[in-house]
Amino acid sequence: MKTYLVTGAAQGIGFAVAHMLGERGSLAVLNDLQESPALLTLADELRARGVEVRLAIGDVSDPETAERAFGGLERLDVLINNAGFLQESALTELSFEEWDRMIRVHLYGAFLFCKPAATLMKRQGSGAIVNIASDLGQLGCANLCHYSAAKGGIIALTKSLARELAADGVRVNGVAPGGTLTPMVERLGEAYIREEALRYPMLRLGTAEEVAAAVVFLASDNASFMTGQILGVNGGGVMNG
Repeated sequence: MKTYLVTGAAQGIGFAVAHMLGERGSLAVLNDLQESPALLTLADELRARGVEVRLAIGDVSDPETAERAFGGLERLDVLINNAGFLQESALTELSFEEWDRMIRVHLYGAFLFCKPAATLMKRQGSGAIVNIASDLGQLGCANLCHYSAAKGGIIALTKSLARELAADGVRVNGVAPGGTLTPMVERLGEAYIREEALRYPMLRLGTAEEVAAAVVFLASDNASFMTGQILGVNGGGVMNG
């Protein structure tokens, strides 16, 4: 039984990951921007399974949120950095504030949670960090340069930390989903979803549960000889190897 922390846990991939990890966890720390009905429902479901749940409400780009999340934790087995958002904008229309917000939530957020997690995991001599990246961090995308750059930064951060922490028994991996039917994507509309599906050889978008299964695998002992890997759950959109 393990202690795990998931950011952006109220919906989409984060919700699915927290739900799956709850099958083997004893303490779940759940972060989201606000205390929504969905987050409270997730917490209730996990408690019904006997999992102790702590909520860490707040913006992941704010250092105080990470401090709240890690406050009182003496052990952490799994960290999932998932919190993020999607916003389209052409470079010529992109404001500094929009660029800054995108980088802060994705990349600063991952840094702010990885640092205390690494401190705990190095002390206990074990642990797994899984960062949620994106195929756009590998491919780039028109009108999403800020999102692509943030996710590309997460990929580089993941590989760097994997090298830094491997000798301490801490594994750091990433999952780079392709288009995934989450509420964040569904808000962009049916036309966007149909067009997005055509980018992938499998001609469809993934589900949050398909991505979550890969995340849970990397967090588990079944991936004990894997670190620094970016696992693509993308319907063939990026083919590595």
